Amino acid sequence: MSRLNWPVLVVIALLGVGCGEDVDPNAPIMCPPFSTSAKYDKPTTAEERILWNTCIPNKDGEAHYHVIEKPALMVKMKNSRKMMQLKLSVLTRHDIFAKLRVRNHDQALRSIFTERMLEITENDIAEPNFRQALRTDFKTKANELIRSYEGYDFDLVADVLITSYVVE
Repeated sequence: MSRLNWPVLVVIALLGVGCGEDVDPNAPIMCPPFSTSAKYDKPTTAEERILWNTCIPNKDGEAHYHVIEKPALMVKMKNSRKMMQLKLSVLTRHDIFAKLRVRNHDQALRSIFTERMLEITENDIAEPNFRQALRTDFKTKANELIRSYEGYDFDLVADVLITSYVVE
């Protein structure tokens, strides 16, 4: 190559590098693939903590459960002397990061589930599909809550299972 071509090549190279796509630092990031060697409960660096708390969970089809049973949810039924006690499991079909999100919002989930339980009357529990309707209400409320806190545009909670149901 001649000496005259070098400046032209340098200018072309700089233009190629400078014309790349700008990356939005606030754009959502998909969560990394699950690794058995990583400790997801205790990130070791600030970057891992930010990544694990802000990435968007991937749908993997596997069932991940967050158990809500200690302490059990207990309320006095509306217009009754009876008490209702429930133990629940929140099911997600996304990766381990979804389970972490659900666990992070445990107190808020307990609160919305308890609020819904406070609306239940003795006549409601006599309905044939009461438990299925209650599960559907729980699922809807859980997804609304997580959408509002996390900003997702998809349902993270696949189902809410009633693992223990006691009315006394």
